[in-house]
Amino acid sequence: MPESSHKLEGLPSASKQDKESAAPLLEDAWEVEWDVYSDPATTEASESEPGTPTALLRHTFDGPDSKKRVITAAILMALAVVTLVAQTEATVYVQRDLGWDKPYLILYLTHGFYIILWPGLLAFERFRQPGKPWGRFFEDHFYVLRRTAQYVEHQTLDLSASQTIKSPIPYMVTTCFIQCCALNIAAATWFVAANMTTPSDLTAINNTSAIFTYVFSVWLLKESMRVKKNVAVVLAVIGVLIIAYGNPTDGESDATAVSNKKRLLGNIITAAGAVLFGLYRVLFKLKACLPAEATAGMNITFSVIVGSSIGVFTTLVFWIPLPLLHFTGWETFELPSLWAALWIGVGIISSALFTASFLSLTALTSPVLSSVAAMLSIFFVALYDWLFTGHDLTKATLGGGFSIIIAFLLIGWSTYQETYGEDKVINEHEMRRMPPNEEV
Repeated sequence: MPESSHKLEGLPSASKQDKESAAPLLEDAWEVEWDVYSDPATTEASESEPGTPTALLRHTFDGPDSKKRVITAAILMALAVVTLVAQTEATVYVQRDLGWDKPYLILYLTHGFYIILWPGLLAFERFRQPGKPWGRFFEDHFYVLRRTAQYVEHQTLDLSASQTIKSPIPYMVTTCFIQCCALNIAAATWFVAANMTTPSDLTAINNTSAIFTYVFSVWLLKESMRVKKNVAVVLAVIGVLIIAYGNPTDGESDATAVSNKKRLLGNIITAAGAVLFGLYRVLFKLKACLPAEATAGMNITFSVIVGSSIGVFTTLVFWIPLPLLHFTGWETFELPSLWAALWIGVGIISSALFTASFLSLTALTSPVLSSVAAMLSIFFVALYDWLFTGHDLTKATLGGGFSIIIAFLLIGWSTYQETYGEDKVINEHEMRRMPPNEEV
């Protein structure tokens, strides 16, 4: 690679020393593997020719890589369903079969350990760039995060000079904290209502969150109301109702075990949680996602960071109810057995992977699609129980599962048409990773 063909003035080094030593470092292989995103906001970059080894470059956007995004979304959907089923089975096994019935502590541990997503991302990036010096590796990593957060805050890839100077930290801290509160409070309502209402009511009402997700999407995201979407959401909820209430004998025994007033209060609490779940998903899309022109890889990376931030805030804030629950006797603190701890770990890892894939899927597609995709886990949990735990696979489960699958296919097709099947206003720029060893 000829050194004379490169312009070094645009290199975004963190120190003057890096700039002064840039020329001899070009001999190293890592120097040409630019681990930053091209950014049309920089004045110097806008004057550069595409292909020059500046970290911030202007590129012509030829249109969205729809095939790659669709494949990525399909993989994320499969991962979300599998990991949600794994988390559900592990949690039920720990509480029901192993007797460690500590729902809030499990919630706290599960959401708190989302913090591992960021170290996991760092490990993955380091695996891809083994030769880069550690100092430069972290410098590039945090530079990319800062610039990407600015894109999220201002919802544009064409940042002005003042926008590039402004720190995105206050905005992201506020956004991630709100996300954390919405998710944890919504999840806590499920645990609070679990002993106040019937399992059928709990499952059915909790999964009406798809309806609220759709309502908030139309209201806040200005998504258009389409017949396919309307039918899909209704079918998904009907499917859940069929599964939840398909066995009248179980429904009668559940109802007799819970008083009417207590059941009503439990249902109201569950409904409030469903509203919060819908709001959480839409707020993530509205406040914590990149503009539509961003690549799939960038969306996934930033979704992982947001998920990890939720883990940080959960760890710092939501431990407060634990001593209160212990001293009131509502949920006394006890260490789990070694075997239970192992399965708790399985649930934690599964939940972290689910959150990363779910948020990434939401960023790439829509909150409604990801919500309906998550509802598929209800049918697959029942299928797993039938195959491995000896539970009967009833006609109600099959009918409800079929309804949810049809709803998922409808919403998926509608989302695909909205995203790729219609004429779009193409942005002039694309934010992407620089290809290695690119020559002018």
